[in-house]
Amino acid sequence: MAKYVTLSAIGANRFVFEGAAKNFAACERAIKEHLKARIEEVLPDKPDLIVFPECANRYVPHTRPELKAYYQYLGDSIVDFLKPIAKENNTNIAYSAVRFVPRAEDKPFRNSTVYIDRMGEVCGVYDKNHLMVEESTESDIQYGKEAKLVTLDFGKAASAICFDLNFDELLYQYRQQRPDIIVFSSMFHGGIMRQAQWAYTCRSYFVGAICGQPCYILNPYGEIVAGSTNYTKHVSAAVNLDYALCHFDYNQEKLTAAKKKYKDALDVHDPGFVGSVLLTCNDPDMTVRDVIAEFEIEILDDYLERARAHRQANL
Repeated sequence: MAKYVTLSAIGANRFVFEGAAKNFAACERAIKEHLKARIEEVLPDKPDLIVFPECANRYVPHTRPELKAYYQYLGDSIVDFLKPIAKENNTNIAYSAVRFVPRAEDKPFRNSTVYIDRMGEVCGVYDKNHLMVEESTESDIQYGKEAKLVTLDFGKAASAICFDLNFDELLYQYRQQRPDIIVFSSMFHGGIMRQAQWAYTCRSYFVGAICGQPCYILNPYGEIVAGSTNYTKHVSAAVNLDYALCHFDYNQEKLTAAKKKYKDALDVHDPGFVGSVLLTCNDPDMTVRDVIAEFEIEILDDYLERARAHRQANL
């Protein structure tokens, strides 16, 4: 059945606070107000998920030693600040920041995305798997060792942070897990083609929150659903997570018949040139899988797997 979800990405510029190293308490108060103001910009859209860019708690200008002392000073205070905001506004928050892990047996910092659910509780944490070398050697940040999906009330989210986007081994690890959305928090854009590759490879919606740069929400073909502009540093869009990708081969007549029967309760989106369509169910009483079963439509990945198996059997 239709599963409408509103995704919001925040791409605010870096937070500037002169003299922060001499007054961490004042900087903490200011960054909390900054984050709250950014959230308030998207609240009119009633988001189900708000995504912050990488290092949302970082200030400029700074030195590395100052930042490490600052992160240690902050501890979990920003997460604790965001918890009631998520609960009061009935939303999930993906907060990306460097966090201090005092009992760590190795390097004491992690570059993480912390997920806060609608009840104001932490429901998942992703630690950046692929650090820049300087993050590890100079900032004492430990590499993340896992890439598990985070379960939210509306679906499962894969996470990537900045430099992660360059590494296909992480991408294909997520592909095997079948996420509903990819949450990308970053300081660098990564390029719309690279973002689109992640969306299409995982057959997932993609929400990218990039500091000071255009933010995009992409569909599973990597097409732009909505994007921020030079005037507005945030973007929101409603998407329907009851979808499937289906190949045209052997399905065209079935897709035509399904659309004829269900009319606007079924979207058949053809992006062109790729030989497949995005099938989305808008009906509250049935799912896209119901339609697929009724008309015996073969989904894209099943079709490709059938072709692989036939090749292997006939080598």
